[in-house]
Amino acid sequence: MTEYDVCVVGLGGFGSATAAHLARNGQRVLGLDRYPIGHTQGASHGESRIVRQAYFEGAGYVPLLLRAYELWDRLGDEAGVPPLLVRTGGLFLGRPGSRVFDGSLASAREWGLDHEVLDAAGVRARFPQFNPPPDTAALFEPVAGVVSPERAVAAQLAVAARHGADLRHDEAVESWSASGTGVTIRTARGPHTAGTLVLAPGRWAPELLGGLDLPLRVERRVMHWFDPPGGQAAYGPDRFPIWMWDHPDGTSIYGLSAVGPPGSGVKAAVHHSTVKAPADWSGAEVAELLAPLLPGLGARHLRAMDCWYTLTPDEHFVVGWHPAYEQVLVACGFSGHGFKFTPVIGEALAQLAVDGVTAHPLDLFDPTRFS
Repeated sequence: MTEYDVCVVGLGGFGSATAAHLARNGQRVLGLDRYPIGHTQGASHGESRIVRQAYFEGAGYVPLLLRAYELWDRLGDEAGVPPLLVRTGGLFLGRPGSRVFDGSLASAREWGLDHEVLDAAGVRARFPQFNPPPDTAALFEPVAGVVSPERAVAAQLAVAARHGADLRHDEAVESWSASGTGVTIRTARGPHTAGTLVLAPGRWAPELLGGLDLPLRVERRVMHWFDPPGGQAAYGPDRFPIWMWDHPDGTSIYGLSAVGPPGSGVKAAVHHSTVKAPADWSGAEVAELLAPLLPGLGARHLRAMDCWYTLTPDEHFVVGWHPAYEQVLVACGFSGHGFKFTPVIGEALAQLAVDGVTAHPLDLFDPTRFS
């Protein structure tokens, strides 16, 4: 039985990034996942994810995002693939006083981020695909963009494997235990031992946290793709920004540039809603939501795909040491806005596993804050 320095459970966005950082730094790494690479059962799929710095969820995230941008650019070069982060620009829209607009503006001002405030007419003049209601305000962030989660995970796993990580898919963890000398991880194929365990299991976190009682809530979301009016080229990354909009009824909806092959469509989805459960919005209802902002975009629904959010009550992440086991790190509860952070959270987890400390600000994500 091989003994490893670190075992990483879950090889989606966060686990793959952690494995890459650890292996790059010379650690003997075992990575375990219950599904094959590129599966669609969690939250690391869907062809595109928004990346941004003017963060309406809180200015405390911005230092992590600044480092994440550096790591996204480095990862593409290291993996030998085209750039993973494509900068499209981003629009964050809502009435003045709405969370998306006000929060984005507050973060941009606090950190001196490059941005521009537009009214509805300014949005229409800059991006003719949009026709926002007259009382809409928007923050435009030029460095916002899009990352493919499938390509990103594949790149991170390739880097980890190149540096010697033992990556095992289709090997689910049944249980684990910790002692003064390390951890034992049991799967159907037998036990594995390691000095440190990193748990990054996505929506399967509740069953693997080893007595850590976190108030996690797993919810389904549905991503939709629409055939855009006038063809997909007008919605490509060079002409159409990523966007988020606080609809006046309390529903937050988002969309991305068309980054797939011709005919694959333009993606849009409900992020949160006070009207009804986000997963219950049909393609036709999402199209109706889109109509006041992007006329004609929802005319032809092409396809849909499920995604899963693992939410905490405050919608901040859970990242840090397990309070009962000094050999175990936890990374979960990313609440539907975590993927953009995968390279930097992976770096922080690797630093904690090896050195016991990290310079990255993680206090907001303390696993004990719900106790």
